[in-house]
Amino acid sequence: EAGTGITRHMKVNGCALTLLAGAAALHVGVPPALSSSHRRVPAALMQQQSVSQPSEVEPLAAAAGETNVVGAEVEQTNERFTPITLQSLDTWAEKFPRLQDKLADIKMSSLIFPFKASPYLVEELIDWEMEGDISTDPFYRLIFPTMDMLEPSARATLEEACATKEPLTIKAAVEEIREELNPHPAGQKALNAPKKAELTGVQHKYSETVLFFASAAQTCHAYCTYCFRWAQFIGDSDLRFAQKDAGSLFDYLAEHEEVSDILFTGGDPMIMKTRVFKQYFEPFKDPTFLPHVKNLRIGTRALTFWPQRFTTDADADELLALLREVKEVGGRHIAVMSHLGHVRELSTDKVRHAIHRLKQEAGVIIRSQSPVMRGINDDAKVWADKWREEVRLGIVPYYMFMARDTGAQAFFDVPLVRAQQLYADAIRNTSGLCRTARGPSMSCTPGKVEVVGTQEVMGVPAFVLRFLQCRDEKWIGKVFFAKYDPKAVWFDDLEPLDGMELPWEYTGLPRPCIDEACQIEYLMSQENA
Repeated sequence: EAGTGITRHMKVNGCALTLLAGAAALHVGVPPALSSSHRRVPAALMQQQSVSQPSEVEPLAAAAGETNVVGAEVEQTNERFTPITLQSLDTWAEKFPRLQDKLADIKMSSLIFPFKASPYLVEELIDWEMEGDISTDPFYRLIFPTMDMLEPSARATLEEACATKEPLTIKAAVEEIREELNPHPAGQKALNAPKKAELTGVQHKYSETVLFFASAAQTCHAYCTYCFRWAQFIGDSDLRFAQKDAGSLFDYLAEHEEVSDILFTGGDPMIMKTRVFKQYFEPFKDPTFLPHVKNLRIGTRALTFWPQRFTTDADADELLALLREVKEVGGRHIAVMSHLGHVRELSTDKVRHAIHRLKQEAGVIIRSQSPVMRGINDDAKVWADKWREEVRLGIVPYYMFMARDTGAQAFFDVPLVRAQQLYADAIRNTSGLCRTARGPSMSCTPGKVEVVGTQEVMGVPAFVLRFLQCRDEKWIGKVFFAKYDPKAVWFDDLEPLDGMELPWEYTGLPRPCIDEACQIEYLMSQENA
């Protein structure tokens, strides 16, 4: 932990560096138990060759030796989750030789960006036999950081600091670079956190929804390279949302009867053992306990990183039973908000079995959401195939998000105009059952802003935007306009149409007209002037 004064050692580009704890995102691990059942070519790749783009839902063709029956029983062995860390990465590179040339790059960039990988993803989702540079595989790009994720000036700063081999110099450079990466976007610390000292793991941005960050959930089975909550994992308590105490959360909820939804988030709540998870969920088995709280959401990427959490983990059965009891006895709606960004994630027998158990044995609803990220899923066919397969498996497509303005946004971002076109192309090639997906949406300071499209407004090219959620509830559902900008990638890049006052203030709330009729009336008056 940061501040303990314990030293850790790693090699970067052949130079031994002694780093103070907290100076880098290092994670202690043990060498992996290398599985002999590894498939070098992911089943999804064989399946995708036969996937067409019909307008109706159709199943992906199964790879040889795999079942395509939803929920079919599959023979699985007990596996203990052991993460791939920097300390075990060399061992994994022996098994996957294409990693060897990438080690120095991964290790140096991991001084800035947290690194942890999942054995399941590395073995079953990365296509190690692909032609060309392995770093272009979407699942390699998802978990292995690179120095290319830094702006040139930040990269030079880090390389120069590492060349000195001085721990304090390196620590200072790391902190300087991280501060420039906007560790808490959209007012998470300044605007979302309740002003109560005991609520160190609560955010309350929208009146009806509270986010809760359980201390034991502030890690994941693996870290996404583009994670907008990367600051949770770098050992800096000043940047971290986390709270062990459930009592103060429940006290806060009792004082706020407008709250109908709790989102348990992180990190990943599904990293917690069931005995720990239970302290937050078990009280909701009582229908009289906080009866105004109707919906319990769990934000997780376990289906991608470790679907065994719901199947063969030692406490998987206990977890599913708890979820079902909270639903059936407590009368709560339970939604697993699953981060699913690519159709390949839905391809393995392990994930399909996990989905089946969650739906049939726990009785939960699974909703999918993901940002659109350059080099990972910025392809309309990937999204259309993903949404079709989700519907077939009983998952509800929910959101397409934009890359948030934090971390390595510049490495992954997709322009708003392209993202909107991608969404439109994908959604029109699916059936109506897939069109529950909303987007592309920006979770920015004022709220969730959907890019509805582009339109010429009184002769002026403009983005048509809409608030799906907003700090100021009067704006929810309202349409507004901004200047068309083919390079804009985020809300803060947008400018108001000429003559209109739509300042992007610190609070993030545009001041003037709160509905489209007002704005159109203004434009007409300008035209007639």
